[in-house]
Amino acid sequence: MQMDVPKGQVAFEPSGLPPRGPRELPGGGFTTFASSDGEGGGGEKVRLRPETFADHYSQARLFFRSMSEPEQRHIVSAFAFELGKVETVEVRRRMLGHLDVIEAALGAGVATALGMEGQAMTIKPARAPIDLPPSPALSLVRKAPKTLEGRKVAVLVTDGSDPAFVQALRAVVEKEGARLAVVAPRIGGVKGAGGKAIAADHALSAAPSVLFDAVVVAPSSAGAAVLAAQAAAVDWVRDAFGHLKVIGHVSAARALLDEASVESDAGVVEVGTPKSFSAFIAAAKKQRVWDREPKVRAP
Repeated sequence: MQMDVPKGQVAFEPSGLPPRGPRELPGGGFTTFASSDGEGGGGEKVRLRPETFADHYSQARLFFRSMSEPEQRHIVSAFAFELGKVETVEVRRRMLGHLDVIEAALGAGVATALGMEGQAMTIKPARAPIDLPPSPALSLVRKAPKTLEGRKVAVLVTDGSDPAFVQALRAVVEKEGARLAVVAPRIGGVKGAGGKAIAADHALSAAPSVLFDAVVVAPSSAGAAVLAAQAAAVDWVRDAFGHLKVIGHVSAARALLDEASVESDAGVVEVGTPKSFSAFIAAAKKQRVWDREPKVRAP
């Protein structure tokens, strides 16, 4: 029934920061009472922790070493993001010291991302961490199934896009157990090649590419030129590239891709005809293009 809200930075102990709120009272606080086990004479009841309780690093070391390279990069980025908000330099130095104990590559990666190379505090663990064999079960990337089943693919269309292309793409995507969503500049849809209407599931402004597992950019040449002058459309394509999505595209989309600074790689696949869909599907089943990440994100 604690009703107080202690003020200040420190709400735990021990801490290297000065205490400003209530602290423990060694003389009058809670202590363990060692009682007898009764008539059986089995000894005293005490509150003890095993020696291995002092090992605070082995499990973290096992986890980090079990990750794939992109997952390790994301862990480094996550620590750098959080520690980048910490104002007290000594806290950052202490945390870098703990990360060095867990894994030297982890500590060095975070220190580099923070611009604090060589500033880690030396931490002496109460119990030295042990080396355990990596566990494949801990890595989400390594055990992720290569499939499109249950996923969602977006196709970006404009006036003049080929309705037959969209229908063929839908058939291929649905055969894999995924769903195709048509994204157009306006929710009312577009007038495709030959004057045939293409209905839209989403307006471009209301359906960012990050919501989809893979995307296909299929405008007409004139439509691509129009979209290349619109920040929302350029961002739609750029975000897909930056979030490591597989991007299929028709040749007419080149102006838009160039404006979004999309570089060719294994995840940028031209799908000019229905027969070329197989390469796009094979790439999309891998979900993310991890090899692209170092080119689009700072370490």
